[in-house]
Amino acid sequence: MNNNQINNPKVSILVPLYNQERYIDACLSSICNQTYSNLEIVIVNDGSTDRSPLMAKEWASRDSRIKVVDKQNEGLTYARRDGYREATGDYIAFVDSDDMLSPRAIEILVHHMLDKNVDLVLGGIVRKLGFLKKKIRNHGIFPINQVVTQPELFDKYYIGFFGKSCFTVSMWGRLFKKSIIDRALQETELFSSEIRFMGEDEHFNVMIFPYLNSMYMTDEAVYYYRYGGAADNYNRFFPELLNFSTKRLGLLDKYNYSEGYQYLFAEYVAIFFQQAKQLIAYNKADRQGIMEYFKNEMETNALVPRLIEYYTQNGSKKTEVQLMINHDYEGMYDYAVGLITAGRKTLRYKVKRLLFKLMKA
Repeated sequence: MNNNQINNPKVSILVPLYNQERYIDACLSSICNQTYSNLEIVIVNDGSTDRSPLMAKEWASRDSRIKVVDKQNEGLTYARRDGYREATGDYIAFVDSDDMLSPRAIEILVHHMLDKNVDLVLGGIVRKLGFLKKKIRNHGIFPINQVVTQPELFDKYYIGFFGKSCFTVSMWGRLFKKSIIDRALQETELFSSEIRFMGEDEHFNVMIFPYLNSMYMTDEAVYYYRYGGAADNYNRFFPELLNFSTKRLGLLDKYNYSEGYQYLFAEYVAIFFQQAKQLIAYNKADRQGIMEYFKNEMETNALVPRLIEYYTQNGSKKTEVQLMINHDYEGMYDYAVGLITAGRKTLRYKVKRLLFKLMKA
């Protein structure tokens, strides 16, 4: 690597694109107008059916740093994978096509990457709703403005992918050293064929994290996350999170990471009942169908026996856990209905409904 590459490394920004004609201009404007200019911008059109690919290609005609890749629709994970295959930069950043970068985002991330000589830099995130912007506070336990290296990085913070909050688990708002991703790709499946529509970001990060030697987090805002973009309706891909829980259990076993079991099991229980809640709320199954879901998951998911063994040995007075230990499917159904009823009375639920209505207006 020559001096120019060292002091001014190329950054590949990967933008998966699917039907975002409403937001793609703002997204690409924020990227192309970065104060840091040595960029390669790879836009992957994942089989869009609206005008967004044409709009992206108009940007490419005006900015030689942009490359648009067309492909059939396979979902966000494979769009990112195919974009990565085109990347030639020293560092990698992911940007969702309905979000934006702050003007100095890449400059800030590259500065810390070079100055601290780390493998990964996390930046501050701002939640955006219309003209409103609010910085997301770091409620995790990862230190701000401090380099963390191995073995502390893994021993203390890998837990962040198993249900305990340490930092955000998104792929965006951060800068990866490409050589680390390359190494992880040789030994593991970063872009999973099993996790394609739910948990993609967390899957990528939980797989690559053991390969990192060092990490740094700054509270300087680098990423504008557009809040409320997800549809407020039934998500048929939600069960993928149940499968992902099983995969993460295998990682805990592989790395002998005993601290993670209690958090993973607690998260699984929450996902287990969340799936039941949405099946009930959107009338996707009757009472018997819901209980069949409970029975099938309890009998087929390899994580469940481990969960029951853990809670039986360590004890838990939580109603939902006791219902699972006792295989009380009738009780599970009634409990899920109760969660829905209680949830609809909360201010948070009412505010969420209002926000989604505003987004659709």
